[in-house]
Amino acid sequence: MRDTTATLGMLALVCTAVLWGSNHVVARAVHDTVPLAALVFWRWALALMVLWPLALGSVRRDLPEIRSNLADLLFIGAIGVGLFSVLLLAGAYHSLAIEVGIINATTPAWVAVIMVVTGRAHVPWTGWTGLAIAFLGTALIITQGSPATLFGLDMRIGNLWALLASIAFAWFSVRLRPYTGRVGPLAVTVITASSSLAFVALPLYLGAVIIAGQAVVVHRSEDLAFALSAIGFISLGPTMIANLLYIFGVSRIGPERAAAFIYLSPVASSILSVAFLGEQLVWFHFAGFLLIVVGLVMINRPTHGMRWR
Repeated sequence: MRDTTATLGMLALVCTAVLWGSNHVVARAVHDTVPLAALVFWRWALALMVLWPLALGSVRRDLPEIRSNLADLLFIGAIGVGLFSVLLLAGAYHSLAIEVGIINATTPAWVAVIMVVTGRAHVPWTGWTGLAIAFLGTALIITQGSPATLFGLDMRIGNLWALLASIAFAWFSVRLRPYTGRVGPLAVTVITASSSLAFVALPLYLGAVIIAGQAVVVHRSEDLAFALSAIGFISLGPTMIANLLYIFGVSRIGPERAAAFIYLSPVASSILSVAFLGEQLVWFHFAGFLLIVVGLVMINRPTHGMRWR
């Protein structure tokens, strides 16, 4: 029975990685069809319509803890979910989905940096070496294999947005750590996501529509069916179902083992990008991803990697 439970947990985490990897691919596919602000807003608006009924029991159970920390949770949600969503989707709108997916895999490295800077962890020299290797891989992808790209017109600005998104989500992960065991993951998800919708996505959307005159959902009416399908998939797949599967997977095999499955996300993103968008994998994608994985393994080694305080 225990083996079956673990197997189901691992299967859920594989599905999570594939769905999260597809997020960048679908966003890239609609970047000329759906305004960025509309995708950011409707992504969470639709998902929360389904998530809130599922989370009500968890929210009621943890209501005293939520009330006493509501302002902090709302702030964490605005930055870690709201700003992160804008930056991540902006990355896919302005760069290749392959590159956004790989850069997003650097989040654990940024977690380590934030923990060290805030005095919450110690990194020995092997951990610092791992960080340097992971960041070298990221730089290789951002510069497309040529440092001179940083000073030219060929730099994909979306890669910088993706990098900032990774940093924002790393900060989010660190800030949520004190709430582990105090507030249920589903309750945390709906509270922080609601904050992102109210304080980031909605103002951005209203500003884009009312002030900038952008389309409400789609630029061209003939693309409406395609746009609605893409928004529906991102809302229910990568945003809602993937989060639920991740919570289930973590509950079955534990957070330490579950974290390793997230490294499948850029692999899935790359495969889907090649298959559906016709993007091409080139040498600096392979080299950058390899360096990132090697660096993250060094950071997370039990005996020589980062040690939490």
